[in-house]
Amino acid sequence: MIAQHNHHRAVLKELLWALAFAGALAAILRFALGLGATTGLNDASPWGLWIAFKLGFVALAGGGFTLAAMVYIFHLEAFRPIVRRAILLALLGYGSFIVSLLFDLGLPWHIYMPVINWQHHSVMFEIAWCVMLYFSVLVMEFGPVILEHPWFQNEIYQKIAYLLHKAVLPLVIAGIVLSTLHQSSLGSLFLIMPHRVHPLWYSPWIPVLFFISAIAAGMLALVLEGFLAERLFGKRLRLDLLPRLAKIGSFALGLYLLLRIADLAWRGVLPVALDGSWQSILFGAEILIGGALPVGLLASARVRSSREGLVTCSLLGIGGVLSQRMSLSMISMWRPEHTPYLPSLMEIVIALAIPAAAGLVYLLFMENLVVSEARLPADQATHQARPAR
Repeated sequence: MIAQHNHHRAVLKELLWALAFAGALAAILRFALGLGATTGLNDASPWGLWIAFKLGFVALAGGGFTLAAMVYIFHLEAFRPIVRRAILLALLGYGSFIVSLLFDLGLPWHIYMPVINWQHHSVMFEIAWCVMLYFSVLVMEFGPVILEHPWFQNEIYQKIAYLLHKAVLPLVIAGIVLSTLHQSSLGSLFLIMPHRVHPLWYSPWIPVLFFISAIAAGMLALVLEGFLAERLFGKRLRLDLLPRLAKIGSFALGLYLLLRIADLAWRGVLPVALDGSWQSILFGAEILIGGALPVGLLASARVRSSREGLVTCSLLGIGGVLSQRMSLSMISMWRPEHTPYLPSLMEIVIALAIPAAAGLVYLLFMENLVVSEARLPADQATHQARPAR
């Protein structure tokens, strides 16, 4: 069995390394030649595939702040064994967001500008600061896991780990606030462009929809990660927790669908969903296959108790959320007919290489760190982390 797990990891690593290497070559060309020569972007279409992928990375990271709140704020100790993995997924999601942003900026070496050039009325300014601060919070939340490694057993590192353990509650609260602001602010970007966004995806409720859909996608991503950890590392599958995560995710997904349909009906746009256009077909598939179907299936305890049901419904639900964000930011966005947008090969390679690199980091951490922790009360876990005097 161990040999089988090792074989699965080896095959996956080969694929991820190939994608990462191809992305590195494409990255050199992108930074050497610029956006115009290496992408399909233009002045009329400055947003494309990388923006859509960034929105997806952040959606899948929603399990970090959600599960941290459940464990440290609401004291649902049953979920403690997987809270570290939730924070790891959030860390990788936001790290991928930042790396992708470097490629998407016309002048990537100016990424530090929001730190010194404050634009208080800019949504992008708020997003930049929330990403910087929340990523820093995630690093500090996950820091004790890294500092448990034998490389960091000297007194200085252990004192740092102890301080981070003591500060876990303020860090979690800060993470919840910052991620809430960031998730909703990403949706606010589209409020200023109703003339560019198709009516089926535009909504004055986009900030709320982004926040709720991030909770749904984050919970379902944790379900998939549980099966992935079992297949690659032989981790004992927590079939007592995954159905509960899926139930929370389906509830958030159902609330997201209800608000979205209610908004369309309130604004009188719902008939557009039945006009037979390709946008209406895409919208229907997104709502029915990527929303209503997994919500309905997960309402059944029999589906939630089966591996196939959990995996299938999680994939469908995540696909529905990612479809909404990609459709909103790229697929359904209006562009002049004389300046169409089609992602270049380099855009596609880089877009795939970033999550591939994140996958390699995930494998590295899972192989060398204790990412799954025992079910301990919070005060006992903190006591065990206290450095020896």
